[in-house]
Order: sequence, then C-alpha cells, then structure tokens
Amino acid sequence: MLESQEFTSTTITINQLSCTVICGDSREVLNDFKNCANLIVTSPPYADARKRHYDSISPDEFVEWFLTFHDPFYNSLLENGSFVLNIKDKVVNGVRHRFVWDTIQTLSENGWYAVDDYIWHKTNPMPGFWPSRLSDGWEYCFHLAKTRTPFFNRDEVKKPIGEWSKSRLKNLSDVDFTRHNSSNESGFGRDISKWVGKTEVSPSNVIDLPLVGKNKNHPAVFPVDLPLFFIKLLCPPGGLVIDPFGGSGTTGIAALMSGRNSVIIDNNPSYCEEAVTRIRREITNEKGSAWFLPGIEG
Repeated sequence: MLESQEFTSTTITINQLSCTVICGDSREVLNDFKNCANLIVTSPPYADARKRHYDSISPDEFVEWFLTFHDPFYNSLLENGSFVLNIKDKVVNGVRHRFVWDTIQTLSENGWYAVDDYIWHKTNPMPGFWPSRLSDGWEYCFHLAKTRTPFFNRDEVKKPIGEWSKSRLKNLSDVDFTRHNSSNESGFGRDISKWVGKTEVSPSNVIDLPLVGKNKNHPAVFPVDLPLFFIKLLCPPGGLVIDPFGGSGTTGIAALMSGRNSVIIDNNPSYCEEAVTRIRREITNEKGSAWFLPGIEG
C-alpha cells in the first residue's frame, strides 16, 4: 500500500468497468470531468465533524460552504444527469437546525430542480434518550437535477406487488375500472384494475435499510444498498457515477456491483487508501475474482 502522503489515485477494473479512487479536493478534481457524469451520489461530512475533513464548518456556515461545490457538481453532470444528496440535520441548543433545508433552497435558486425527496428509514436506529425528542430513525436523500426530466429507470428498482393484491384484486367492482374522483374529491382516484396480473410495482420514496457497523477508519458509512438503489434508478448501465465525498468507497462498491463505472474522490489520503482496500476486498471472492463478475484486476 502507498504511504498516505504519496496517494494520488488508483483505478480498479473489472472487465469493461472501472472504479477510480482519487485523493484531492473534489472542487478541483471535477474540473477534469465536465459533462461526464450520469449521477452524483454522496453524503457530505456531518456539519459538526469536519476538523480534519475539508474545513471546520458550523451549521450556520454550512450553506455558504456547500455552495462552493455547486459549480463543480453542476458542470460535471450530463444534461439529463442527477445529483442525490444524503444529508442529516443537527440539533443545536435543543432544536433542529435548518441548514439542510436552507441548502436545498439555495441550490434550487442556483439552477437545480428539486425532483423528489427520499427518506432513508433506518430499520435499526441507535437507541438514546433526550428530554424533548425521540431517537433519530431516518435521513434525507434529496434528488436534484439539471432538468425536470432526468434519466429515470424505475424498472431496475421495482419490487413484488405484495400480499394486498391477492384479496383486493380478486373481486373488482365497476368503480375499480375507471379513474373516478377520490373520496375527498381531489380528483386523484385510481383505476385499480390496471394492477390485475402485475407482479411488480414501483417502490415508494421511503427506503428501508439498516445501519451498518461503523468503519474503524471512517465515522459515517452508509449501507451499500443506499447508493445502489439510486444508481440503478438514475444511472444507465455502463454509465458514470461520481461520489465527491467518497469516504470509505461505498458508492464505488455499489457502482461496480450494478455494472456502472465510478469515480470516488476524497481529500483524506487515509480514507482513499481504505477505500481501495475495501473495494477490492468486498467485490472479490476467496479466489480473487469478482463474486458477481469475472476478471478483476487493479
């Protein structure tokens, strides 16, 4: 392994796919990737945990700090590309700070379309006790894009229709065959009959995933299935995914697993070294071959 001060970049290849880990400030590195990426998916450092990761920024200064990444992110995306921001707010003096929503508002004012809000529901949240609030059980995942109609492939994330269909669709009434007015007269009633014979449906925008064990070298590791969901949904096979706060390389693992290329960027050399080691370890089997695709090298 390279000494930390010498680490610059490493590329791991699997057949026609590649994952490149680059040590540097993504605001500078992304100048080499203009109009290249189908998807940026990332989780920036926590607002209170940045002493050794970029600058030490308080929640009050988060919006201004994050806006310095706006141009590099925006310019690196293709016109139909997407940006998914996994971000957690912070309690300050007993109340929720508004920096998360202020950040999204500011990005919207600078050309981004806020396409949808997703929730990562943590099925095994950490217990705790606070006088005026409950345990945190979810995080935001904001879907932003350069256009109102970005690339979107729901077929890759469909799930089984569920047990409800067996009884609900067995005996349909006349009103189930028309898009009638809803009970509250909002005009959004549904034609139930269109689900007859279907075995899969689109998932909701609530993603149920457990927390993963903390990486000993990185304070915040999200589960591989979180970026994997958005990669399948928002990036075509063979496309390019970029994580500008790459951390331990989770997004790179998800990209390779799903047949996409990736660029993982972090300004911490130790994180980059750990990412390379982890990616190689988690995508290979005991014989050194990718457990999902043959022929790994790097």
